[in-house]
Amino acid sequence: MLQEILGQVSAQLTSGLKEKVGLDQDQAKQALDLSKDSLISSISREAISGNLDGILDMVNMGASANQSPVFQNLLGGLDKDLISKMGVSPEIAGKISTVVLPAIIKAISDYKEGNLDISDLTKMIGGGLGDSFLGKAGDLLKGGLGNFFK
Repeated sequence: MLQEILGQVSAQLTSGLKEKVGLDQDQAKQALDLSKDSLISSISREAISGNLDGILDMVNMGASANQSPVFQNLLGGLDKDLISKMGVSPEIAGKISTVVLPAIIKAISDYKEGNLDISDLTKMIGGGLGDSFLGKAGDLLKGGLGNFFK
């Protein structure tokens, strides 16, 4: 479900990155791909930490989602990833994030007109986020518990 939603906003986001940030087509695609990966990873971390209610609150806040602590965590993680993996300046990373993140959260929220419930969120995690989520959970458990038993 998440991949489907992201696919629906890709063209709009690519255009927005080109117009508002000044990226060329290849840079916009790279920024968008990196943004998707970063957001999936960050949402997975939030879910693994037990913050499903926080994620749910954020996606149901609509236009005011940027006031959510989860949104701010996602924004910080995205900026960090854009700077370290794409090599852009903090200023450009901030511009990319402010184009991409609100649009993706709005698309998720609009999926059920801002009325997502825990079942919808679970389907989203079980669908598009599922493999990534399970992989991250496995990595965290291997790292955390593996070191515990040494």
